[in-house]
This record gives sequence, structure tokens and C-alpha cells, in this order.
Amino acid sequence: MRLFGSTPRLLSCALFLAASLLGCQGNDDSARSNAPKTNQDVQQHRINEPDPYPVPDTTLQTIEGDELNLAAQDGRVLLVNFWATWCAPCRKEIPDLIDLQNDLGEEGLTVVGISLDQEGESAVRSFMSDYEFNYPVVVDPQGRTEEGFGATYGLPTTFVVNPDGEVVKRVLGIFPTEELRPELESMLQSDAQEDTA
Repeated sequence: MRLFGSTPRLLSCALFLAASLLGCQGNDDSARSNAPKTNQDVQQHRINEPDPYPVPDTTLQTIEGDELNLAAQDGRVLLVNFWATWCAPCRKEIPDLIDLQNDLGEEGLTVVGISLDQEGESAVRSFMSDYEFNYPVVVDPQGRTEEGFGATYGLPTTFVVNPDGEVVKRVLGIFPTEELRPELESMLQSDAQEDTA
């Protein structure tokens, strides 16, 4: 369903404006461009609960130059958020993700932003200067990290990883912070209780 492909510049601008109103979607084609297609459903969200599977054992380099191994985050709850600077719903959810990191980071939550921007670090750095990001951001224009999680079907898509390192939820669309906050807090409390037992 990911509909990334080469398009003329004018069409890209028109699609960008449409995406700002409706949401961003594409398919799994290996050739991508920054011309988002739209899907009204992505403006909301869909939560899928797959059979738990291990988070990919991959080491990422953040935009700040630090290394982050997703599988080595034992005991932490991860929100792995695939996004792009041109995606309006992605931009809309970033303040909520920043707040979640502020509120639950000391409890053991880590938000990880993985940008799929084709322009790479320059576009993402420029964008980040407008926000006070408090979580690690990785730039992955080829979508290699995405492959380890399975299809995202659109942006934004966020994967929830429990303290045992298992992917337990996939959220397509704007992350429903208030809806899932109690579940995240429960995961964090359960892990804290196991550590003290």
C-alpha cells in the first residue's frame, strides 16, 4: 500500500498539500520519493496487536552520532516511531511524543524517532530545530530499519516494544497518547515490580 515513487515536482506539491489535510500513506516499493499519497483513515489511528515478536536486533546511529541497539534496551518500553518531515500527521504527533518522553522517560520509556526522509540528515536537522526533541532520532532514507518491523503501510506508524523486547502493538496514524498512556504505565510498573521482586 505504500505508494512512494517518482512524480513530477508540481504533483509532489499538490500531494503534500492534500497530505497536510488528510494524512500520509505509501506502499512497500523499494523506490521512494517524498511525494506522499493520502489516506483519510491515517488522520485517525488503527491499533494492531500482532503475536509478539522480538524487536529487530539492529544498531542504529542517531542524528547526534550515538549508537542505539534496539534489542539491547532490556527492561525499557520502546515507542519506535516511523515518520517524515513532510508528513502532516507526523508533525502533529511529535509534541505528544515529546511529552510522553518527558513524563515517562525516568520510569523506563524511550521514544525512538526513525525518519524516512529521502533528503537525509540536512532536512531532518533543519526540521528538528523547530522542536525541542528529547528522544533519539535516526535518519533512514532507505527504510532498512522498517524492514525488520514488517510493513508500516503509511506514516506515521509506531511500534510498541514491551520490557521483554517484544513488539506488541503497531499503531498506524497519530499515536493515541491518552488512550495508550495507561497501558504504557502498566508495562513500566510491571517491569519495575519484577525488578524489585
